[in-house]
Amino acid sequence: MSIVVYWLEAPGTPAMQTFDPGQLMPALQFCEEKRKAGKRHVSLSSELTESVGRAGVSTVEARLLPDGSPYDWTKSHRGAGPERSGGQG
Repeated sequence: MSIVVYWLEAPGTPAMQTFDPGQLMPALQFCEEKRKAGKRHVSLSSELTESVGRAGVSTVEARLLPDGSPYDWTKSHRGAGPERSGGQG
């Protein structure tokens, strides 16, 4: 149960349909069908196993990921504009 579509069948009556991980396009088509049928609050939720890490892994310690691989991403040079040299500015 990796993709779930939720909608209101009637005011106060929630409903849901589940889809396998490889069925994103059918799930999106199902959402469109529900919206065209006049259903309200149609939404899709996914937890695709190939896109989500292990539950509870949220730390980087000593620049290492929990599996021991190095974490070398930095924000310092991203989005800061072009580098300036020679004191011009």
